[in-house]
Amino acid sequence: MFDQKYNKILLCVTRLREEEKRIKFYLETLGFEVEICLDSASLPLNINQKNNYIALLRNLSQKEALKRAELLELAGIPTVNSANSISICTNKAKQAILFEKNRVPQPLYKIAFTFEDLKNAQTYFQDGFVIKPISSSWGRGIAKIDTKENLDVWMAARESTDISNNNFPVLAQEYIHKGDYDIRVVVVGDQPIVAFKRISNDSWITNTHLGAQIEPINICEEMQAICKKVCNILGEGIYGIDLFYDFQHSTYKICEVNHNPEFAQSWKIHGIDVAKYIASYIQIYCESLNINTVMEEKNVGRENIAL
Repeated sequence: MFDQKYNKILLCVTRLREEEKRIKFYLETLGFEVEICLDSASLPLNINQKNNYIALLRNLSQKEALKRAELLELAGIPTVNSANSISICTNKAKQAILFEKNRVPQPLYKIAFTFEDLKNAQTYFQDGFVIKPISSSWGRGIAKIDTKENLDVWMAARESTDISNNNFPVLAQEYIHKGDYDIRVVVVGDQPIVAFKRISNDSWITNTHLGAQIEPINICEEMQAICKKVCNILGEGIYGIDLFYDFQHSTYKICEVNHNPEFAQSWKIHGIDVAKYIASYIQIYCESLNINTVMEEKNVGRENIAL
């Protein structure tokens, strides 16, 4: 299988967590050579260094993952996920625009560049909204705005800590009455492999690292349809797609997409070995690259004979 080109995996990580250790184990079981590349390490960007690599990006920092993906792709090294998909996954404004353009059901939104935009957003949403930094994860920096007083307090705090408005624009997103949970769907390649509720009785924010509980659920046709549209936008990859169930309108809506889903705790509950799925997808991806390489070499050979 590996007498052709791609047989080495550059596993880019901030630190080797349980998830990455399991991915590494399964990749090595499949016969790959895995090289760990920490945030502090150099990348093999020279032409004579890129020998047989593809890169799997699992960096904790969104900026670090995007920076490395862009440089690696420029050097001719395929990356999972692609730099384009990471650039979208790390920018909530880009996501909202692309979801609207491609008719992916989502909450109403406004991209606010000024405090005046946020005041107008409150009139637009009427029933409350959520302010989100364009680039953030783990629920950091988000605020739920129910009243004019809430917004005034938020703006006063922001003005005191961000005098030059460097943290604008922000995403203002309609608050969805979703009950005490949201839904995470893990996608590998272009297939949703598992879905689970993230339930919080104490907070409207339902991230697992903030204490939300996991409850596995079946992947329904409506979820599958949303995931398919997202993969059509981003291309194949490894994604955590977060959904709301909108109880007011009896439908699912997308909240956002993450390019580096964590699963160290959740897989022990739902029982789907995400690391094994990722390793199997990398194997399929490498095989497709190897086939393409052979075809290109044959075409070059034919052209040389013709000359």
